[in-house]
Amino acid sequence: MHYSRRRRIISIISLLTVFAGITVITGWIFDIPALQSIIPGFEGMRFNAALCFVLFSVALLISQYQTRKYSNLVFFVLSFLGFLIGLITLSQDLFHYNSGLDQLFVTDGTIPSYSFPFPGRMAFNASVNFLFLGLGFLALVFKKRLFNILSQFLFHIVTILSAVALIGYLYGVSFFRALLYQTSMATHTAILFFFFSLAASLVNPTIGIAKLFTGNRVGNQMAKKLYALMILMVIVFGSLRFQTQRFHLFSSLYLGVSLLAVSFLLVSLVLIWHTANWLNSIDEQRSKAEAEVKLMNADLEKRVEERSAEIQKSEEKYRSLIEQASDAIFVLDYKRNFTEVNASTCKMIGYNKEELLRLNVEAVIDPEELKTIPLAKDVINNRQSIIRERRYMRKDGSIFTVEVNVKGLSDDRIMVIARDITSRKKMETELKEAELKFRTIADKSIVGVYMVQNGKFIYVNPRFADVFGYEPEELINTFPVETIIHESYRSITTENMRQRIEGEVESIHYEALGKKKDGTANWLEFYGSRAIIGEQPTIIGSMIDITERKKAEEELRSSEHKYKLLFESNPMPLWMIAKDNLSIIDVNDAAAELYGYTRDELLNMSVKDLRLNVDLEQQLEGYSKKKNHSTGPNIVRHLKKDGTVMFVQIIANDIIFESRPVRLSLTNDITEKLRAEESLQKSEANLQTILNTTDTAYALFDTDLKVLAFNQKAREFVNRQYNHVPEKGDRLVDFFSEDRFPQFISFTKNVLKGNNINFEMDYSQADGSVLWYYVRLFPITDDKKEILGILIALYNITERKNAEQDLKCAYERIQCHINSIKDMAWKQSHLIRSPLANLKGLTAILKDGLFDTEVLDHIQTELNRMDAIIIEMAKDASNQNIHD
Repeated sequence: MHYSRRRRIISIISLLTVFAGITVITGWIFDIPALQSIIPGFEGMRFNAALCFVLFSVALLISQYQTRKYSNLVFFVLSFLGFLIGLITLSQDLFHYNSGLDQLFVTDGTIPSYSFPFPGRMAFNASVNFLFLGLGFLALVFKKRLFNILSQFLFHIVTILSAVALIGYLYGVSFFRALLYQTSMATHTAILFFFFSLAASLVNPTIGIAKLFTGNRVGNQMAKKLYALMILMVIVFGSLRFQTQRFHLFSSLYLGVSLLAVSFLLVSLVLIWHTANWLNSIDEQRSKAEAEVKLMNADLEKRVEERSAEIQKSEEKYRSLIEQASDAIFVLDYKRNFTEVNASTCKMIGYNKEELLRLNVEAVIDPEELKTIPLAKDVINNRQSIIRERRYMRKDGSIFTVEVNVKGLSDDRIMVIARDITSRKKMETELKEAELKFRTIADKSIVGVYMVQNGKFIYVNPRFADVFGYEPEELINTFPVETIIHESYRSITTENMRQRIEGEVESIHYEALGKKKDGTANWLEFYGSRAIIGEQPTIIGSMIDITERKKAEEELRSSEHKYKLLFESNPMPLWMIAKDNLSIIDVNDAAAELYGYTRDELLNMSVKDLRLNVDLEQQLEGYSKKKNHSTGPNIVRHLKKDGTVMFVQIIANDIIFESRPVRLSLTNDITEKLRAEESLQKSEANLQTILNTTDTAYALFDTDLKVLAFNQKAREFVNRQYNHVPEKGDRLVDFFSEDRFPQFISFTKNVLKGNNINFEMDYSQADGSVLWYYVRLFPITDDKKEILGILIALYNITERKNAEQDLKCAYERIQCHINSIKDMAWKQSHLIRSPLANLKGLTAILKDGLFDTEVLDHIQTELNRMDAIIIEMAKDASNQNIHD
């Protein structure tokens, strides 16, 4: 059976099994009894059985279409899962336990009975079949013959068990269906097992029973026919038994069995009759073939007799022809002695016939050649003609070259036909030398050489083929000449060829656009003339690939235009000066505008007119030297038309223009630039003076906090505080201690966001003193407000900090003095109030006496006022003490 047909059968059965399994699974998931049984009126398939069929079917499909990297792994996993389900189910029946696998995926609502004691569990023989299938599939993984044989017989066991179950259904034998157990396999399950096991056995069709039905010999064909009819017979008889039992057609069991036996004999007779007729037809065909062979033999014998008579006649003609042949013909025996010679042989070698018949053939062969090329020993046994060249020796000792055709005859003799090819060899040598010279010149030529006959190339040299991207063999006698010509030039090329072939012109020279093998175009230049070779008009010519030349010409034209446009429209003044007489050959509008002349005026001037008289000697010296791109620009003074002197920067290069040494120059007015540079230098000098004389330390850093520049104060500060001489490229973070570094990093991040930061920092000195610095951090930005770095300024504020500290101490001392005064005032107020109190008492006494009351009132008033003042002073002092 062919592999493609076998794989198609396996694929179809596997897909049908997958479909059946998925249908049953769907019926269980959605509780559709009709889908669970597939065949109406029959018992349903269990969920685990359907799942195993899907697993094994997919695995079998993968084994036929292994296109991915992990196909073998997937095949093994699926097979192992099916094997594991079958093994666990079988072990539950054998060892009487419930693992929970039966209703792991779905719940079976079937009421337990004698026939179905365990809901959801597949039949005993079904689990056995799945176990054997799993073992067979796992054995296929090892891909060894022993395991293949094991898997094949396991598949055959499944086929037999399923066939037994089907026979049990057809003939009502419950023992066959249950296989020594109370549960029986469903009908459609047995059908799927039967066909699926047959499909699995086709994986190795040359092993086991499958070999009997997959061969192409007569026995295999007879086995397929008989077994198929026998299976059909069993199915038909089983169906008849089922129908007779259903409709009660027979009254007794014996009558039914007897009719079954009679029917079996009759059908067996029909099978034997059919097989006998088939074998008889094969035998009849064989007999016809033998008769035809006999007729062919008789016809062949007749032809042999006729040919023998013809041979006798031809032999006579042969001898006559040999004698009259212009070539030397002779026959040698097995010892290489002459036995027959014709007249041409005697004439060619110089011996007469009697002399030759007494000689061995080695006597007429060059002895030197025999040393290197001895006579072949197997010529007698070789019935094929052997053609070779030999050097023969005449009777007078002269050596000449012959072409010999040697053939062994049936009677152990050798026939030799020899022809003197001395003249031909000489011509061939001359021709080879001429051809070698031609081919050497043509093959090594850098020019393409070609020959055309009948519209096709009969010769092209390697250069010609290489120009078009072909090998010479691809062009010679293959396709028409027009194939290598671009469509736009084919009509011109065809006309030029026609004119030469028909003799209208002898030679022609033209350019055309070619077409390469890859479809790209190239420019070609053809030279060709007419010749006659082999009585046919031929075109012989040469070809040059001028694509680069065409490109160069086009690029030159384009370059000239570009450079002319670049020269004339350039915004910078450009000059072409003749070095021999310093005349101005050409100048652009920018130069004329800068110098105040017109172009015509400048073209009639010398470049010496543009220089000061004192600079002429320098100018002449400069033009006497060679200028190129590596020569740097120089700065000179030039005169405008109005007499204004300007400084120009000249960039020049010497070239050859129209066979004349010319200097191509660019002049750039840098007068204002020099003035600006001079002003900038002064500003930089002033700024540098300010920075170096200021008492503030300045340092410039990039965004990575690397030093870019610093003034003298910054150098002194770093040297004094860190004992380090600062240099460009130093990192700022290297100058901070670990306790101050995090704070400073936060400051720099804030500055890099565009903010200014001010703070004070102290540095302890070796003598115990402390230096204070006021630090300012500024971001450095460009015109686009992009931050380029940080500027740090440090100002020594130690004196100010010391003054502030002294002022604070003085304030504290004054406060102490004030407090002392307040205490004294408090004490004095008490001392003053004591006499005042006495006076107030006396005045009261006096008031009761004889003194003038007005005077006493006045004294009393003043005393009261004094007392109030003292009390107020005392209160103020008391309040101040409370606040303090």
